[in-house]
Amino acid sequence: MNKLLARQLKRHLAWADDSTVETLLQSIERAADVVEDPAAVGVLRNFRRLLTAVDDAYSQFDRDVALGSRSLQISSDELTQANETLRQEAARRQRAIDALWQTAGQLQLSLGLPPMDQKTADLEQLSALMGQLVDAREKAEAALLAQEAQFRTLASNIPGVVFRCQIDYPWGMYYINEEIEVLTGYTSNVFLAPNPSRSYGSLIHVEDLASVESAVNVAMMHGERYSVEYRIVDAKGQLRWVYERGQVVRDASGHAEYLDGMIFDVTEQKNAANQLRQLSAAIEASPSPVLITDVKGKIEYANPKFEQTFGYLLSEIRGKNPTEVLSGSTTKPIIHEQIMQSLMEGAEWRQDLRNRCKDGSLVWMSVSISPIRDGAGQITHFVAVYENIELRKAAEQELIRAKEAADQANRLKSDFLANMSHEIRTPMNAIIGMTHLTLQTELTHKQRDYLSKTSLAAESLLHILNDILDFSKIEADRLQLEHIPFSFEALFTQLRSLHQIKAEEKGLQLSFNLAADCPVAFVGDPLRLGQILNNLVSNAIKFTQQGGIRVDVEMVAQLAGRVRLHIAVTDTGIGLSPEQIKLLFKPFSQADGSTTRQFGGTGLGLSICKRLIAMMEGDVWVESVAKQGSTFHFTLWLERSEEAPLTEVRMSRGPNLHGVRILLVEDNPLNQQVANELLVGAGASVILAQHGGEALAWLSIKPMPCDIILMDLQMPVLDGHQAARLIRTDARFNDLPIIAMTAHAMSDERQRCLDAGMNDYITKPIQPDVLFTTVAKWAGQHIIDMTQVQVDDGYIDESIVPQIEGVNTQSVLQRLMGDAHLYEALFKQFLTDYRDANATLAQLLQSDYSGAERFAHSMKGVAGTLGMTELAAKAGRLEQVLHANPGQAGESLQPFNDALDAMLLAVNRVYGAAAPQHVMTALDDEHIDALMMQLLDLLDACDGDAVDLYYQLCDGLDSDIDRHLFDRLGNAITNEFNFTAAKQYLLEIQHARGKK
Repeated sequence: MNKLLARQLKRHLAWADDSTVETLLQSIERAADVVEDPAAVGVLRNFRRLLTAVDDAYSQFDRDVALGSRSLQISSDELTQANETLRQEAARRQRAIDALWQTAGQLQLSLGLPPMDQKTADLEQLSALMGQLVDAREKAEAALLAQEAQFRTLASNIPGVVFRCQIDYPWGMYYINEEIEVLTGYTSNVFLAPNPSRSYGSLIHVEDLASVESAVNVAMMHGERYSVEYRIVDAKGQLRWVYERGQVVRDASGHAEYLDGMIFDVTEQKNAANQLRQLSAAIEASPSPVLITDVKGKIEYANPKFEQTFGYLLSEIRGKNPTEVLSGSTTKPIIHEQIMQSLMEGAEWRQDLRNRCKDGSLVWMSVSISPIRDGAGQITHFVAVYENIELRKAAEQELIRAKEAADQANRLKSDFLANMSHEIRTPMNAIIGMTHLTLQTELTHKQRDYLSKTSLAAESLLHILNDILDFSKIEADRLQLEHIPFSFEALFTQLRSLHQIKAEEKGLQLSFNLAADCPVAFVGDPLRLGQILNNLVSNAIKFTQQGGIRVDVEMVAQLAGRVRLHIAVTDTGIGLSPEQIKLLFKPFSQADGSTTRQFGGTGLGLSICKRLIAMMEGDVWVESVAKQGSTFHFTLWLERSEEAPLTEVRMSRGPNLHGVRILLVEDNPLNQQVANELLVGAGASVILAQHGGEALAWLSIKPMPCDIILMDLQMPVLDGHQAARLIRTDARFNDLPIIAMTAHAMSDERQRCLDAGMNDYITKPIQPDVLFTTVAKWAGQHIIDMTQVQVDDGYIDESIVPQIEGVNTQSVLQRLMGDAHLYEALFKQFLTDYRDANATLAQLLQSDYSGAERFAHSMKGVAGTLGMTELAAKAGRLEQVLHANPGQAGESLQPFNDALDAMLLAVNRVYGAAAPQHVMTALDDEHIDALMMQLLDLLDACDGDAVDLYYQLCDGLDSDIDRHLFDRLGNAITNEFNFTAAKQYLLEIQHARGKK
C-alpha cells in the first residue's frame, strides 16, 4: 500500500499496518451480509475496490513526482542554451511578422486601401489581410496586363511610329512599335536597348541631326513637349521626310528619365507641298489667265495674267460669278446653270467665248473649266484657264472664207456635172426608151441592126456618164460608203447574172470561188464593192478572147471583229506591159491610148475602183504578162456581221400583205408617207397615229382595229417606249405584235425595245424587203425566220430620177423599190417640211431641250431615208451632243445647219421650181379632152412628142383629177417609156372624168 495512503488511514481510522487494514476490510465485507439497506450493502461490498483505486492513484502521483524531480536535474548550461534558442526564434518570428505588416501596408497604399492598426490587430487578422491583399494584387496585375495589351494594340493601330527612348543621342529605344519597319525597313528589335544593333539616331540625315537635338534640348530646358521635321535614310538608302512629336518624361524628383513620342511619315505631304508651291508659282507666272472658284462658282483667286488681260483686280471680283464679271456670250443664267451641272458631274467644260473686259472691249477666249477634287474624290473647287484665240479666230475666218470660195468653186463644178448629167440623161432616156419600143415593132433586118447598135451605144454613153459622176463625187469627197450586212453569195449571184451571157457569147468560162475559211456575212458597202468587181470582171471579159475569168476571195487577216480580204480577178486575155501597168490606175488613162485602139472606155473605171478600195482601207495592184493574161488584186477591211448570213430573197413587185391591218405610229410626215405607200402598195390596210397617245386612242376601239403596230421610238407627247409599256399593261394586247422603227441601229437600243415589250426591230432608212418580211413574220399565218431575209442589193438605174447633189440616189431608189414618183414626192415634201428647220431648231434650243433632241433624231432618220449621208451624220452628232448636254449644241450646231442648208439648196435646185406649180389658169374641160385625145393618138403611135404634150396637159390640169393617177401616167411616159401602160392609165383617167 502506498505509504502516504497508509499514513492517512492510520491518522484518521487508526489502521496501524497492512494486516490491520486487511482484517478490517474483511469485517466490512461480512457486515454487508447482515445489513438490509441495499445502498449500504453496495458501499460495504465495494469499499475494498475503492481503497485499491485510491492506492493506485497515490502510487501514480509518486511516479509523476519522481519524474519531475529527474527533469529538474538538467544542467543549467542546457537550460540557458534552450532559452537562447527560443529567444532567437521569437525574434525571427517577430521580424517576419513586422515584415508582413510592412508589406501589407505597402500593398494597401498601392491599392489605395487604408492601413490596419498593428496595435489592435492579431496574427489571425494579419493572415486574413494578407490573403485579401494577395487576391487584390493578382487582380491589379491582371488589369495591368490587360492595359498593356490595349496599349500595344492602340500603338500598333496608330498610323505612325510610337516610341519610348533614352534622353541623349543616339536615343536607344526602350519601346518602339512595328510601324518602324514600314517607315525604315528595319524591324523594331534592332533598335531596342540595352543592346541595339542599330540606333535610331544613326538614321537621321547628318544635316538634320542638329535640329533634332536642339528641339529635344529646348523641351528639356523650357518645356515638356517638342516637335520637329527632319529626314531619315531608310534601309534602301532612300530619303524620307518624317514629323516627330514627343515629350520629356520626368520622375518624382523632376529628373528627366526618357522621351515618349510618335513619328509620322510625311514624305508624300512634303512632295505634295513642293508640287503645290511649284504649281502656285506656275499659275502666278502663267501666260494664260487663270480663275479658281469655289464649288458654287464664286471667284476665290485670279492670277496676275487674268488681272492684266481683263483689267479686274482680284479684290474687285472676289465672291462674284465669272459670268457676272465677263458678261459676254454666256450671260444667260440658264447657260451658267448648265455649265455648273456639267461640272458637278465631273466633266470638263470647254467652249470658245467672247468675253467682255473691264474697259468694255470684247476678246475671244478659249475657256477650259475643270473640277478640283480632294483626297476623298469630292469636288471642292473649279479652275478655269483662258486662252486668247483672237489670232486663231481671225485665221479661222480667213480659212472659212477660203473654204467657202473653194466649196463654191467645187459646188459650181459639181452642179455643172450634175446638171449636165441630168440634161444628158433626159434625152438619153428618151433615146434608150424609144429604141426599146421601136425594137418591139416589126422591122427590117437592117433597121433592127441599126437600132440594136444605137441601143448599145446609148447604154455605153450612159455608163460613161455614171463613171464621170462617180469620179466627180470622189474628187469632191462627197462619196459616202454604207455599212450594211451583205454576203458574197449575193454579190456573186448578181455578178453572174450581169456577165454570164456576155461571157458565154465569147465562149469564156466565168467562175467565182470563196475560200472555205472565209466568213460568209459581212458589214460594208455591197453596192460599191459590187461596182469594183463589176468593173474588173467587165474589163476581163472585154480583153479576153479565149479561156476564162476567175474571181477568188480569201481571208488574210482578222482583228477585233474585222476581216482583211484578198480578192483576185484573173483572166487569160491580152495582158499588160510594165509601161501600161504604170499608167493603169491614173484618171483618164488606158493601156492603149492611141486613137486606133480596139477597146473603148473613158479610162475612169480603174481610177474609181482604186479610190473606192482606198476608202475601204485597202490596196490594189496588178500582175500581168503580155499576151498571157492578167490578175488584178485588191485588199480591203470589212466588219464581221453580228447576225447570221442572210439568204437573198427578192420580194415580188407586189408582196402579198392583203388583209393585214397595220397601225403606223410615226410623227414625221415624210417617214409616214414612205412607210404608208410601201405598205398600201403591198396590199395592207394602214391607219396612222402621230404619237403614242393617238395609238392608245385607236386601241380603245372595239373590236381591235389592227393586227400589228409599227412604232416609232422618239415622238412628242408619248414616245414609243412609254406607249409600248402602257399597251402591255392591258391583257387584251398581250398577243398584239409591236415592231419598233428607229434610226438607232445599236444593239443596246434593240434590247431597250425588247425590254419595253416590243417584239421586233426595224432600222431606218426602211428597206422594203425587211419591212414586208417583218410584217409577214408577225402578222401572217406562217412565221418567217428573219435569218432567211436579205435586203435586195440589186442595182436600179439612177437615170429614172434627177440627180441631187449630196444624195446617194442608188440607196434611196432601192429603199423606194425604184418608185420615181414617190422619190419626187418625198423630196418635195422635204422642202416643204424643213425649209425653216434652222429657225425651228434655234427656238427649241431656247425653250424645249427634249424637243431639240427629238428634232435632231427625226432629222437623222429623214436624212437617212433620203440618202443624205452627210446631213444624217451631222444630225446624229448633234443628237449625241444634245443628249449629253441638253440645250447645248456647241460646235455641232453650225455643221448641222450648214449641211441642212446645203441639202435644201440642192433639193431646191431640182424640185424647187416645181413647188409653186399650177399658177396658170386651169384649162377648161373641152380643151383638156382635146389634149387627152391627142395624147392618146401619140401613145398609139409611140411618138416621143407624147412627153411634151404630157407636160402641157399637166400645167393646165384642174383639181378634180386624181393626182396620183396623173403622176402614174407621167412616170410611164417620161421615165419608163412604157407607152402601152401609159395608154391604159390615160383611159382610166378619162373614165374617172366621165369621158368615154
